[in-house]
Order: sequence, then C-alpha cells, then structure tokens
Amino acid sequence: MTIYEVELMDLQERTRMLDTYRDVEDIIDKISSLSVFPSLVWVWTWDVIKDLWTTIMEGQEEEYCTAMDLDEVWELYWIQADKNGFTLEYGPEALYDHIRDWMIDESIIIEAEEEDEDE
Repeated sequence: MTIYEVELMDLQERTRMLDTYRDVEDIIDKISSLSVFPSLVWVWTWDVIKDLWTTIMEGQEEEYCTAMDLDEVWELYWIQADKNGFTLEYGPEALYDHIRDWMIDESIIIEAEEEDEDE
C-alpha cells in the first residue's frame, strides 16, 4: 500500500487499521514476556491443540473423542515440552500433523466407540 493509498483510506478503515496495529503490538509484548522459549511456538502450538480438542469435543470429527479435559492436556503439554519437538521450521501443516499425532499417541484423542444400532 502506497502513502497515496493510505491517504485515500476512509476514517473507518484507518481506525480499524490503527486498532489492529495496537492489538498486534500488545500481543507481541505479551508473547515476548512469556517465561517459555520459543514463546511464539508455545502460543501457536497451544492454539492448535485447543482448536483440535474443541473441534473433536464439539463432535465435528465423529470418529474421535477426547479422553482428557483441557487442563490435563495443558499439564501433559507442559511436562513434555522439552521432548515433543514442536517447531514452526517445517511450516504450519507439518506442525498441525505433528501436534495431531502427539495428541493421538498420548491418548488425548481416541477413537470413538461405535454405538450399536440395535440398542
């Protein structure tokens, strides 16, 4: 976006742009102050874990269910942080797959039992 395009921005769009800028700066400050390293990887991976857990809890993947509550998942995530090897190095898709595999391997996500239709 050129300076000319910024000048043509209407007041509502400019306000939204500036509000978003402040929000992003606040998020960066908070992430930077976390007591874990690398903090962005922690935030990103936890967001993916929460999203996967929630998606399955809401029944969006009928073949799976969750076997732990979210607090238990966080505790396991914390304990295994040094050995789980989560990284953004190979891209978000690879990280998503790694997290999903970890959740399955640790029995956070398990196959749902099929209900008998006769019952």
